[in-house]
Amino acid sequence: MQANHRTLSQRAYKDALKTAMSDRDMFPDRLFTQDSRLLDAPPALRALYDSYSWAAHSVKARAWLQAAFIFNFLLMSFDYFVSPSLLVPTLIIRGLIISSIMFGLYVLWGRQRAGWIQGATLVVVSMTMMIGSGTLGALGGLPLFERYLTGALFTMATAILFFPIEFRWTLAGVVTALSLHALMLLMGPVSDPWLALGTSGFYSGVIIVFASTRNAALRSQWKSFKSKIRELRDQEALAILNDELRLIASLDPLTGIQNRRSAQENIARIWNDPGCAKPAIAFLMLDIDNFKQLNDSLGHAAGDECIKAVASKISLNLGDGDIVSRHGGEEFLVVLTGTNAGDAFAAAERIRNSVVSVQPENSADGPACPVTISIGLARWQGEETPQMLINRADEALYEAKRRGKNQTVVAPPPPGDSAHTEDVSSQDACDVA
Repeated sequence: MQANHRTLSQRAYKDALKTAMSDRDMFPDRLFTQDSRLLDAPPALRALYDSYSWAAHSVKARAWLQAAFIFNFLLMSFDYFVSPSLLVPTLIIRGLIISSIMFGLYVLWGRQRAGWIQGATLVVVSMTMMIGSGTLGALGGLPLFERYLTGALFTMATAILFFPIEFRWTLAGVVTALSLHALMLLMGPVSDPWLALGTSGFYSGVIIVFASTRNAALRSQWKSFKSKIRELRDQEALAILNDELRLIASLDPLTGIQNRRSAQENIARIWNDPGCAKPAIAFLMLDIDNFKQLNDSLGHAAGDECIKAVASKISLNLGDGDIVSRHGGEEFLVVLTGTNAGDAFAAAERIRNSVVSVQPENSADGPACPVTISIGLARWQGEETPQMLINRADEALYEAKRRGKNQTVVAPPPPGDSAHTEDVSSQDACDVA
């Protein structure tokens, strides 16, 4: 039963916070920033707070009811000790009636109920304690009557601090306890009614102070709830902003693909993955041919558009696990994963052929030749590091440039490596000097 209550309260607590966090249309930020009372809150927000309050504080009410249930049984021995004639009455009143009521209320607080039902439990506790103790005290005679009533009033004072209910129900419980206390003092066996009423007045003041303390605690809990929602929303907004900043920091502002630093971090992550099959990794270094000539003849704006178009073509020809980044200027780095020699070369050629469709704006001196790229391809060999692969791909790129550009050159294996790497190259029909 206790475990079930804990599960329900934790779920209710999380659901309340989740709803307050996610439903900003129903619960705009101003509801949590303005200084307001719970009674002034919209019904939906009050219902949400009731769920939150029950989840956060119902364990206190159940703990009090559990302690009262156990303490009630211990008092049966005390009743018999001070007055053996109370044996049968205490078995009936404490052992049967009060214990059954306390256990029933304990079970009732195991789930969230309507606000008025939870509030009425304090009134029931007040009536049960005052009437039960007053009856036993009256049956025990003059010496016990006032003490039992005083004990019941003190017990009620502690209950006020533990029950997470609306303050109006706290007041109802206080009024019930004080009214029954005064009524029984007037009707019961007391030696000096006026002294008894004076004592009642003193304890009434104490219990009213407890009630005021409870009211202050309720206001504090309401403010704490609003503060928690504000804090969680601020944290969420900050997390979103940080994610956006990280994304911005990882992308090249011109092309929208990864920048060099981001690519290095992702490559390092792949390299450190124990499940990564490094023989299935290939690096491509790509460079736009004659880019300076294009930039000088058509202008920097056209050059930027050319870089963006090439980046787009590269991205469209890659798989989900591959990496593309702007390595610098008009140079790009591609990391192919889960590939072999033939597939890597085919991917490079597919990229190279797709770039040919990029057409820069015409210059004043006549039509410009279609954009082409040169590619150097290097596959992982032996114990190579990422930088060693980049260096070999870069050397293959320069070899492609030396061979006439607009082609893919596969880098030979590193010195001392016996692995065979096929040197495959291609030449496009458009010869760009």
